[in-house]
Amino acid sequence: MKNEIVLFTTDQGSLLIRLLLAHFISDFILQSSNIVNNKKWLTKQMLIHVAIVFVSTLVLSKMLLISATIALSHWLIDSIKMHLLEKKKSWESRLFFIDQGIHIFILLVIWTIHFNIFPKVFSAIELPFFNYKISLLLLAYIFIMYPTGYIIKHSIAKIAPRITNVHLQEEDESIEILNGGKLIGQFERLIILTFVLLNQYEAIGFLITGKSIIRFAERDGKLRSEYVLVGTLMSFAIAIITGVVIKKLLFL
Repeated sequence: MKNEIVLFTTDQGSLLIRLLLAHFISDFILQSSNIVNNKKWLTKQMLIHVAIVFVSTLVLSKMLLISATIALSHWLIDSIKMHLLEKKKSWESRLFFIDQGIHIFILLVIWTIHFNIFPKVFSAIELPFFNYKISLLLLAYIFIMYPTGYIIKHSIAKIAPRITNVHLQEEDESIEILNGGKLIGQFERLIILTFVLLNQYEAIGFLITGKSIIRFAERDGKLRSEYVLVGTLMSFAIAIITGVVIKKLLFL
């Protein structure tokens, strides 16, 4: 079919896997806390880390030029990251994700150049937006991750003010945990939608039971428990209904 493409062969995919393995081994398994805390442009720790990246990539890829290129790019990226971190310590989490994203992006670019498959990669990037089934799945996941949160928030807004004064009297630790509610909701909807699409309804039951046990174990007042329960039920309902509708639309 027109929208169906083969992005890479088994051999091409094998090299990409090995490059990613080398990166994760170098950056997470073989990188000690001493190296992490003392990496700068030309420090001993930085040079050791770059050497580890080079050797790991060379051993797994058996390609000298690619290994040297990746090691050099790794040195530049990590050096810039540590320089920025010295100026903005509060950016640590943000810089971690940016750093890892750039590393993986460069691996993909080098891999793409090596096999000269840029046209296929561009076609693959377009595919989620032009292929009916993939774009439908993308729409479903974006909907339950973001707009659904606002739908729930505004739907239960009438009972939210009643609980605000209760929360203001609680300890800061409880308030911090409460701020994680948005993230918890996003992940639970993501998991539920995936289970529905895979016809794993029993797993949804285990998820609901597990969350219920955690909620009942908390020492919350009745008002907060009802507030959380309403939000949770709405979250589950929207995720399940979205999954059922998407499944029907996928087979039109």
